[in-house]
Amino acid sequence: MKRWSTKDLTVVREPTDGRPGEGVMRFSDRYSVFDFGVLPDEVPGKGAASCAMAVRSFELFEAAGVRTHFLEQVADDAIRIRLLDVDTDGTKGRTGPGRTIPLQVIYRLALPKESSVHRRARAGTLDHATVPAYADAGAPWLSRPMVEFTTKYEETDRFISRAEAERVGAVDAADIAAVAELAERVAGVVDRHCAEVGLTLVDGKAEFGYDADREPILIDHAGTPDENRFYLGGVPVCKELLRYLHPGLREVVQRLVADGVPRAQWPAQPPLPAESVAATAEVYARLAEVWTGGDLDRLHEAVRRFQAAAGSDLDDRTGL
Repeated sequence: MKRWSTKDLTVVREPTDGRPGEGVMRFSDRYSVFDFGVLPDEVPGKGAASCAMAVRSFELFEAAGVRTHFLEQVADDAIRIRLLDVDTDGTKGRTGPGRTIPLQVIYRLALPKESSVHRRARAGTLDHATVPAYADAGAPWLSRPMVEFTTKYEETDRFISRAEAERVGAVDAADIAAVAELAERVAGVVDRHCAEVGLTLVDGKAEFGYDADREPILIDHAGTPDENRFYLGGVPVCKELLRYLHPGLREVVQRLVADGVPRAQWPAQPPLPAESVAATAEVYARLAEVWTGGDLDRLHEAVRRFQAAAGSDLDDRTGL
């Protein structure tokens, strides 16, 4: 079994000679924020909630003509997938058939106050040419989706230009353009479903790979609260809640990385209060109900309980 910060993978059949294999991906109750790695608490039911949302999202993507690695759900917290080969250190040459593209693709429909775009603009590291104009309705909504690329297998994820994405992804400019276009389609599918169920999509992340014919397919688990910023009435209902419960951790990680401190020597983080973990678990559970056809009332109540446990109305997290 291969274990990542929030998921476990059991290999059923290895990918070989450009042909995908098969695996079972389990969504765990673990969580990670700010690239710190696994944090002490588990959020009960988070894995099952994320799996339910992923399965529904894969159905929506396939119906919209976006091909994916999803095959079937095999447990309340696990799915069977087409398994692609992975090149974590860039030694396998051009990314060809049956391989993952070693990049993460970020799509943004809006730039709320907590968006990294603002931090990078202040730091002078943002290419302003990549930022679309605001929509007629004004900030924070964009006139069209903003698509960016980050690294995937470095110590922490790093935003990169499209030219560097070609090098890191071992692909060419046409491949990058195709993946960017596909990410916009993914964003459109998620956004439309949000509108149908009473939520708002702000931004999200997608990952892609190639099938045996080197046609791009969506992999990982787009359309879940760990990969997207979902809002309900201007309040986040996604992993942003867990980020809120770890104030200052982003800066801690940035300092550790800048100082070259080995990850094994990073300081342990204290567990969260039990009531905060329970409140987060309820938001995840109720969000999954809404995503798969339930009503919003119980999600509204779960948000109120989280706000009470956190001691904040969370208005400072949105800017919507």
